[in-house]
Amino acid sequence: PAAGHCGSPDPIVNGHISGDGFSYRDTVVYQCHAGFRLVGTSVRICLQDHKWSGQTPVCVAITCGHPGNPAHGLTNGSQFNLNDVVNFTCNTGYVLQGAPQAQCRSNGQWSSPLPTCRVVNCSDPGSVDNAVRQSVPESLVYGRTVVYHCKKGFYLLGSSALTCTASGLWDRSLPKCLAISCGHPGVPANAILTGDVFTFGATVHYSCQGARSLVGDHSRVCQEDGHWSGALPHCTGNHPGFCGDPGTPAHGSRLGDEFKAKSLLRFSCEVGYLLRGSPERTCLLNGSWSGQQPACEAVSCGNPGTPTNGMIVSSDGILFSSSVVYACWEGYRTSGLTTRHCTANGTWTGTAPDCTIISCGDPGTPANGIQFGTDFTFNKTVSYQCSPGHVLEPASGATLRCLGDGAWSHGRPVCRAVLCSPPPPVLHGEVEGTDFRWGASISYSCAAGYQLSHPAILSCEGPGVWKGETPQCLPVFCGDPGTPAEGQLSGKSFTYKSEVSFQCRPPFVLVGSPRRTCQADGAWSGVQPACIDPAHNTCPDPGTPHFGIQNSSRGYEVGSSVFFRCRKGYHVQGSTTRTCLANLTWSGIQTECIPHACRQPETPAHADVRAIELPAFGYTLVYTCHPGFFLAGGSEHRTCKADLKWTGKSPVCKIPSDVFFVGSVWKGHYEYLGKRQPATLTVDSFNATRSRVNATFAAASQVELKLTEDHKPVQKSRYTRCCHSPKGSGLYPFKIDNTLIRSDPKVSSGLERGGFTFQGDVRGEDFGKFKLERQDALSSDQDAAHRHLGTSSGSVAAAILVPFFALILSGFAFYLYKHR
Repeated sequence: PAAGHCGSPDPIVNGHISGDGFSYRDTVVYQCHAGFRLVGTSVRICLQDHKWSGQTPVCVAITCGHPGNPAHGLTNGSQFNLNDVVNFTCNTGYVLQGAPQAQCRSNGQWSSPLPTCRVVNCSDPGSVDNAVRQSVPESLVYGRTVVYHCKKGFYLLGSSALTCTASGLWDRSLPKCLAISCGHPGVPANAILTGDVFTFGATVHYSCQGARSLVGDHSRVCQEDGHWSGALPHCTGNHPGFCGDPGTPAHGSRLGDEFKAKSLLRFSCEVGYLLRGSPERTCLLNGSWSGQQPACEAVSCGNPGTPTNGMIVSSDGILFSSSVVYACWEGYRTSGLTTRHCTANGTWTGTAPDCTIISCGDPGTPANGIQFGTDFTFNKTVSYQCSPGHVLEPASGATLRCLGDGAWSHGRPVCRAVLCSPPPPVLHGEVEGTDFRWGASISYSCAAGYQLSHPAILSCEGPGVWKGETPQCLPVFCGDPGTPAEGQLSGKSFTYKSEVSFQCRPPFVLVGSPRRTCQADGAWSGVQPACIDPAHNTCPDPGTPHFGIQNSSRGYEVGSSVFFRCRKGYHVQGSTTRTCLANLTWSGIQTECIPHACRQPETPAHADVRAIELPAFGYTLVYTCHPGFFLAGGSEHRTCKADLKWTGKSPVCKIPSDVFFVGSVWKGHYEYLGKRQPATLTVDSFNATRSRVNATFAAASQVELKLTEDHKPVQKSRYTRCCHSPKGSGLYPFKIDNTLIRSDPKVSSGLERGGFTFQGDVRGEDFGKFKLERQDALSSDQDAAHRHLGTSSGSVAAAILVPFFALILSGFAFYLYKHR
């Protein structure tokens, strides 16, 4: 690397480096891209040994690690770095308590702690009349079962076991315990039945009419199995050798109708009924029937049970020809039959209905929105949220609920893009930016001559409002231009377009601009005036530095320049060249001669010099070109080497090459017979290749001189040829002869206002000095295009400038012929 340079610092993966200076004591800052954090020092300094301090840091991905799984749950996600999101879910039968998701933050921590999964609780299902409930254990949580047992004398209709489901509801409706009924016990012929209650535990009594005798059980009891104890008795006949009528069982038939001794009767039942007792009976000699009186009992189909998510609406029993009617819970539907019948073979028709929960279907996600909720079944909800920059319409439609008819409670909302209205206008200003969507930003700019009260940026936020303070466009403030000594200032406003004027106290004369206007760029127009004593027309002696030499060929008159150099063993510090300005002050800064071991380098013209002792560099001279000059060659800084020689080359400060641009006008005067005569020089054309300039010199309204100059780089003098083009014969105050008059004029920068002056001597009889100033006031855009210099007067730091004579007109010499 160059002296004192450390070179480019080591790059960093997944990061970037800020800072573009790699010289001694310069610093660079390492930063990581989003999602990474810096390990190591972020700042490195360029040291004297041409190395960067410390070690190159590294950018490592920010990670939060696996957050773990909640008990009875699961963490979903495979990436655990910055901004990654994991979702938490619970096992079936558990509900989440805590945040359902977490995001990895820049501090390496998850945005929310690990949630817990709480087991689902079912509400108490309640008790059943004439039943006893069992639940083991007693807690009514997911998966637990409650069992009901009917008390003695009652039978169960429905399911005895209810299970707590993951939804927090019991899977079935409560059963019923109905009283056991044995039905009517029947009355034999010629018998009398006493008792009208036929439920469990009830007793009925039999007796015979008249003189008949009862054969069989005098009483019967309704048993737990729904049957009467014993058998139906019968009454004896009225005559010996005959039996009484045994009767025909209900829902049955009898074959045989003789009741005399040894007669045989056969009994049978209808379909759906079973014979209980003796299918055949014989009339015995003692007048009684053999066996037991038969009865036709209806076939039992047993408990039909209760379907999951359903209930029994009505039932007339569980015996043959009975029916049971089911219904599904609210929010459930079945495609099967809801009524079952008890058949003759003791089975129920069909199957218990399958009650499935009603689904409303996925309602869909609106464009630019997010849907929360994936269960679209009865009574479940789905909610919506819009992406940033969008608003939900209608605002009340954020949540949909699935209704029992399979439809959602209302239509899906839409997400409308948020748009801000046009931002507030600003007087003398305009909005920069045309995007008024949410998240967009706009700024303001002011018209020429106005400036923002503060650098404002407004952002479209929230429901569509601009956030930020609206600025104002205030007139540019040029500040107090100052009052010249021995003068006065008129005007109290120093803002844009304001005008101030200056006057001098007698006998002082105003030099500079008598009126100045505050311009759009915040600068005053013209040149700050000074009040000059007319008795003085020269600058004071700028002084000769100790151990130095001052060279002034033209004295200290306005426009003249003095040059400084130092003796051997000393170096110039300050301005190498100083010019006497119109206000009788010297341009540049005070010149000094500083001792140093290195030999005196070449002293350039039109430059300021300063010396710095730089670590790792050594003694260094830094050059700055005067205003109006630019660095055309050489080095902007030169360092004293160990061999006492200087690095680089002497800088060259030049006036810009387009100082004599086509169409430029130079106005001023020349001296003839001791009086100043007005004159104007207009550049007509120039050929850069041949270094030739054509110009018109107007010396009063009656005479014009057409001038042409060829630049002769090998000659010290330059010659200008002219042809005389009189406009008015005999009116010109002098004559032109054939004598060649030569001069060595020069072009210099008007330091006091950044313009240019062309001046010199006309070496002819009765002629004196001439001085022309370039007129830089623009009258058109074309002038502006021609006038562009492309160089800032003070932009080239540490440069030495030399006089600019390379252009064709840099040294005009006039051929003037005197009329005799």
